[in-house]
Amino acid sequence: MSRRPGSDDPADGEIRGLPPEWGTIVVPDDLRDLADEIATVQAELATRQPLSRRRRWLRRPGMSGPLCALILFLVAAIGSLMVIVLPKPARPPRREPLASPSVAVGVAGGLVPALSLSGDGGRNASLREFRPAVILISPAACTTCAAVRNQLVTATDETQLTVVWVTESKQAVTLIAGLPAGRLISLADPAGTTRALIAGVSATGPTAVLIRTDGRIRRIAADIGDPFQLRPELAALTIR
Repeated sequence: MSRRPGSDDPADGEIRGLPPEWGTIVVPDDLRDLADEIATVQAELATRQPLSRRRRWLRRPGMSGPLCALILFLVAAIGSLMVIVLPKPARPPRREPLASPSVAVGVAGGLVPALSLSGDGGRNASLREFRPAVILISPAACTTCAAVRNQLVTATDETQLTVVWVTESKQAVTLIAGLPAGRLISLADPAGTTRALIAGVSATGPTAVLIRTDGRIRRIAADIGDPFQLRPELAALTIR
């Protein structure tokens, strides 16, 4: 069946309502003759359909804007949470210039004595060069000082303070294995000079001398048994 452009004869098989520019339309008697054309059209529609669906989704009002805002909010929230939760690397406290207080040396508020003692490897070190720090004075007769020293090192992990262990014992000094350099300094004082120059130091038990960033003594704690009780004051040593 066909339609000829310009023909007004319905008997010619005219299909009314079709545009004239379509030209002659031939409808075969057997639709199987259009199998190739049908396959071509189906393939073309299959390639266009996903893109068309995506475009319709993007054009939907009220979807893309809030969704993007929600994603950005979630990313920002996760980033902020990671900053809060993840541990921050500890930094050693800052050392300040040596103070010049009017208080006497060796008492609370005054400077630590300018005493030079023998350290590891025979190197001499002055007590004033360690600031802020905790000086742990260990008499020769002290039986608990080594355990208190280990606990004090653990108690200063957060503040990263240097622990200066001044021991009057003539025996070999055993340090803590695996401890970072500078966290524990061992100084030998067999004559007991440090104990004599600092007021209130115990003759039998461990004494902790808390040194500020500028070399002033904050507190002299004699016969300490639990260094963890000093944590608030240890944190205050890093503040001038």
